[in-house]
Amino acid sequence: MKGRFSPEKADAIKMMKHNRTLLLSLAVLLLMSSCHAGTAQPGEATTALPITDGVTVQTEASADDRTAIPDNLPADLDFEGRSFGIYAYEEAAKYTIGLENAAGDIVNDAVIARNLAVEERLNITLDQISQPNGSINSISSLLMAGDQTYDLFIAYQYELAPLISRGGLYNLYHLDHVDFSQPWWWEDYMTQLQLGETSRFFAVGDYFIRALMYAHTVYFNKALYAEYADHADGLYEAVLDGSWTFERMAGISRDVWSDLNNNGRTDGDDMLGYVTYRTTGTVDPFVYSTDIPFARRTGEGSVELTLQQEDAVTLAERLSEFFWQAGSFSGTESSTDATRIFSEGRSMFWCAHLSGAKYLRDMKDDFGMIPYPKFDEEQEQYRSLVHDAASIGAVNASSVNIDMTGAILEAMCAETYRSVTPVWYETATKIKYSRDDVSSQMIDLIHDTITTNFIYAYNYALNGIGMIYRDLVTGQSSDYTSSVEKLRRGAERKLEELYEAFEENN
Repeated sequence: MKGRFSPEKADAIKMMKHNRTLLLSLAVLLLMSSCHAGTAQPGEATTALPITDGVTVQTEASADDRTAIPDNLPADLDFEGRSFGIYAYEEAAKYTIGLENAAGDIVNDAVIARNLAVEERLNITLDQISQPNGSINSISSLLMAGDQTYDLFIAYQYELAPLISRGGLYNLYHLDHVDFSQPWWWEDYMTQLQLGETSRFFAVGDYFIRALMYAHTVYFNKALYAEYADHADGLYEAVLDGSWTFERMAGISRDVWSDLNNNGRTDGDDMLGYVTYRTTGTVDPFVYSTDIPFARRTGEGSVELTLQQEDAVTLAERLSEFFWQAGSFSGTESSTDATRIFSEGRSMFWCAHLSGAKYLRDMKDDFGMIPYPKFDEEQEQYRSLVHDAASIGAVNASSVNIDMTGAILEAMCAETYRSVTPVWYETATKIKYSRDDVSSQMIDLIHDTITTNFIYAYNYALNGIGMIYRDLVTGQSSDYTSSVEKLRRGAERKLEELYEAFEENN
């Protein structure tokens, strides 16, 4: 159970925090100055990308721009040294708790400094516990028992999302001090996870930074692109002018292929257009980078499936053809083999998470990073799917700290946006890993278009309908219509059951 502290112990904790803060202050200043070194400074020009309906995305924003954005938390909030319990999967712990044995790691140091800053600002103690990955049964048991040990749970999306039907989670719309209009909250993403218009149970924003790290990204070899297609920055231009489409990617991949071992088939010894590991999770981002809705909101905010659409059928045809055409190879023995082939300069395209750039530090050829392609040029915006193993948050409805939970979440997200994201995103990803300034703009674009999709997020509660394209591509089939019909009634029944359980338990 969480400890509650006497006034004497609370004073001692405050003094300890004060001393630790002083020691970390210089480190934080050095971290922020390193971030500024590779980004636009105040007064320098930025590039505007028209991305969404009426929304202009500014790229190359500096850390100074972020720190200038205030939150709306009252200045006099004081929670009198109370403890706030956070249960986090160990994979997320580095970015929520910080690791004592990782001193000197710039991201880890920024995480610890952020936690101290929030503790000092709100006069709280963060009682954070790292738990084994995949311990969702433990979370479920705690919720069902009304246990008050933890106030916030942070776990894999694909495991945490189904708990919405069991009850025990708190509606974030009822929290005080949370402002979802702020840039540190990912509004579209959270809306996709909602079952109703007035209920939001899952938090996704900068504090849950592993969602950003798990954003799917297309990597391309700039030297090969210049040799086989256009000048090295031609794909950047295609992204910016809206002509980066699935058809274009497939065509480039076909043109690059060369049967280097002369065996008459595409394999890992060839010059490839596209290399990946298996036809499972690598299929999903192509599906949900399109604007095919697959589900829609009714007037009451509930969800209904809209699976049988002409574009969905066309997408199945295109995906099956692309993954099995000459030049596309998904038969590597492991994911590291696909990475190796790309880093050796033997594939035009390789797809991974945004954090995948760290595996390319020793790559000799220059590489670029761009969002997944549009379905066609009629599609208005790019979409960057986040893998469902990313971490999201949920609040314990039995928490005794609901009155301060909203303020803590808002402060943690805002402070991460200002001080942790710049360290990871601007420094570790943009400067250390990426090779050029325009690639940095592409990373901004991926960040600003990350999302999920309702049927993808709730796939395991919807008869597997959200990952139907995986089976189609693996089976080299494009028969979307009949495949959907086999699953549709079961999916609709599961959706009804999901809502019935949700309404009964919430």
